[in-house]
Amino acid sequence: MNILLYDDLGASPNSVKQTYNTLKALLGHAYDIIKINRTVLQSEPWETGCAMLVMPGGRDLPYCEALNGEPNRRISQFVNNGGLYLGICAGAYYASQGIEFERGNPRMEIIQPRELGFYPGLSRGTTYPGFIYNSESGARSISVVIEKDTVYDGYPAASDVPDEIKMYYNGGGYFVHPEEHSNVTVLCRFKDPGPLCLDEPKGPAAVVHCKVGKGDALLIATHPEYDASSEDLLLADSANSKKVRGILNDLVLSELKRKQFLRAAFARLGLRVVPFDDNKILQENKLPNITPLYMSGISNEWIHGPLSYLLNKSDKHSCLLKDTSDIFHIRELDSPLDGDVHILSMCRVKEDKSPVIEILYPDTSYPVEPICPPSSMTPQFNLVEYYRQLTQKRIAHQEDTPQFGNGLLYAEVIDSTQTMIDRNSTFLAGLPTGYLCLASTQIAGRGRGRNSWISQSGALQFSMVLRHNVHLRHAPVVFIQYIVALSIVESIRERPGYEDVPLRLKWPNDIYVETGNGEQKKVGGILISSSFASDDFVLVIGCGLNLSNHFPTVSINDVFRDSSLAPLSAEDVLAGIITKFEVYYGHFCRDGI
Repeated sequence: MNILLYDDLGASPNSVKQTYNTLKALLGHAYDIIKINRTVLQSEPWETGCAMLVMPGGRDLPYCEALNGEPNRRISQFVNNGGLYLGICAGAYYASQGIEFERGNPRMEIIQPRELGFYPGLSRGTTYPGFIYNSESGARSISVVIEKDTVYDGYPAASDVPDEIKMYYNGGGYFVHPEEHSNVTVLCRFKDPGPLCLDEPKGPAAVVHCKVGKGDALLIATHPEYDASSEDLLLADSANSKKVRGILNDLVLSELKRKQFLRAAFARLGLRVVPFDDNKILQENKLPNITPLYMSGISNEWIHGPLSYLLNKSDKHSCLLKDTSDIFHIRELDSPLDGDVHILSMCRVKEDKSPVIEILYPDTSYPVEPICPPSSMTPQFNLVEYYRQLTQKRIAHQEDTPQFGNGLLYAEVIDSTQTMIDRNSTFLAGLPTGYLCLASTQIAGRGRGRNSWISQSGALQFSMVLRHNVHLRHAPVVFIQYIVALSIVESIRERPGYEDVPLRLKWPNDIYVETGNGEQKKVGGILISSSFASDDFVLVIGCGLNLSNHFPTVSINDVFRDSSLAPLSAEDVLAGIITKFEVYYGHFCRDGI
């Protein structure tokens, strides 16, 4: 069976798109959603196999121009013989017996009868003032009150029916005195009556179900099919339009209720609607537990430099940085969470995209270094201790050109440090050589090829930026992965008492331990992504090391758990890897291989 969506003279392209997407989501599992034009309605046998004809939002007069006469006669016959009709906004005006639109407005007034007459009375509009053709200036988000006793059986339980729902509105009417017609059932009413609706004691009807012969017509004066996309939100932000952003926010927050209401209304017509159970469309989109990235630095310059660059690339009003793959929101550590950003995140999750990544920076005027967020915000990784260890190990190595690990972005939980840096070119360009991104838990960690790194709390996982000049021909870039691997192993084995820890390399980039029974277990790996810019190989070096996590595999600390050796902390091990790499990489750049 087919659901036919009119897409011709009078139909708004945006309404057609939104209506198509909604029908596809709620009915596409059981019906083919097909767009048609006036020629089909005039000349082709469209009635065969058609479950419902849909007239979307747009303009009523062009509908009359295109369909008066034979097409309307066939539409009327189709519904009277048992077919279904859905009219949205202009499509609802068009299906009423009479239309009274903008009475007294010489430029827009329409007071005329209509041929279909599925609603056996008058549709009067606009319900709310301010409508202008081809404009959003009169658009608004309005509340409709649900007539619960008419739709409850379309929900899993009567208690699930909401009291009211926010919907998009732009020029729709209301159905005058529906109680006078025995074949009409009101499904919801406008919560706030407009200036034309004062003679409606129960409130002006916004959605009605009309029995028409053996068939049914569902007429909707609002736009429950309208959804907001993340791109819509970003456009509103860039235009600094608070009104439009407010409407879009309401649409995002009410989407679940609108979809569930439409499902109930379609079920009332006898359509095979998408099931409630385990259906993503009808379930709440919850944000994953992604935590903010906290910016820190061993000194002021390691915060100020990257921060200035990222803020300069961000939108000046919203502080949003729209990058190649992700969107970042940059704000001061003590500033409140932005509600608009939260809604944008919800919208992106609905679209199977990553939520907005928050980057929080501390007050750089504070005289104490290193500059870090309070330890209470990063309970799983002590940033101050990391920088202390880094400084001590550099003194021990007598390293006089420290350039790695001086700046660090830390998150408790993130998708993937490697993906975040590697796939966001603007973000990457703002991070100097040696900058680290560290997460205690990664929910989408990347390994070689299409492998994913199983990241549990207790693993040490980080990514580091390195720009290696192309003119260092005596130090080929391909050898850097070996230097990283050696740095990891040797930074642990060089510690007094840890020389015999059975940590091994499997060239070029896997790290194993030998267990007590001689079995080799992988405990780490290295992934390097590369690009090229301004005579530099730009490397993103990703490392994952099972340090303290007992599952799903063995960890390094497990190997000497029964010995007298103290377990190693993430702060200590990371500082050791970084300082060892500084030494090895310095020799490599000076002397080559």
